[in-house]
Amino acid sequence: MPDIYGVTDIGCVRKHNEDWVHWQQLPEYPHVLAALADGMGGYSGGADASQIAGQQFIRCVVDAMAQHSPVNNDDYASLLLQAGTDANKAVREARVANPQHHKMGTTLLSMLLLEDNCWLLHAGDSRCYRSWKNHMQQMTRDHSLVQELVDKGSLSAKDAERAPFRNMLTRAVGTEDDLHYSLARHPVHEGESWLLCSDGLYNAVPEPLISEWLNSDLSAQDIALGLLQDSLKNEAQDNVSVIVLKIN
Repeated sequence: MPDIYGVTDIGCVRKHNEDWVHWQQLPEYPHVLAALADGMGGYSGGADASQIAGQQFIRCVVDAMAQHSPVNNDDYASLLLQAGTDANKAVREARVANPQHHKMGTTLLSMLLLEDNCWLLHAGDSRCYRSWKNHMQQMTRDHSLVQELVDKGSLSAKDAERAPFRNMLTRAVGTEDDLHYSLARHPVHEGESWLLCSDGLYNAVPEPLISEWLNSDLSAQDIALGLLQDSLKNEAQDNVSVIVLKIN
């Protein structure tokens, strides 16, 4: 069974934790479903958005897999995209029902681990990293204004880290009727470590240190808690959420 652990923390500045994390073993061994959401919208809007989106997404995936066991890649892709659509719809409906939360929205990042591969679905700037054989790779691309400018060559990666608009997202759950998620399938190998995290972590902990943690022989719990503690030592300016999964 894969070793998995997640944690979320308010960080050092925020008054509320608007992040949400979840992971669970699915009946089909060794399938694991993990998801993370980073809400936004002020008041309690961000916390509501992340919880609504995350819970709706998990519910849809679990129910769909129980009712119709996927048999090929197209089945898994359709299942995950439909769950993402339902999550977006749920947040949109919550915005309409509560005018005070008309700006609510959230990132959503999910990993569905199968026997020898995994699916990643995301919208926003929550990230997934994979570490294998002392090499760490970012597996998702931020849906943000700074990332678009970096891709166009209008902004350097170094300047992007300090840009005043670095938190401006180009995609987020609940902010548009027809949300386009990024969805990708990747092989998995024994000995890999995978990390799902909110921007509160990677903005507080430099990637070389994240890589050092992921390449260690520690348990998923020890790595997750170690990353969290490092973010707090560095006075994390945002909520911090981490899910670590080790392929044993």
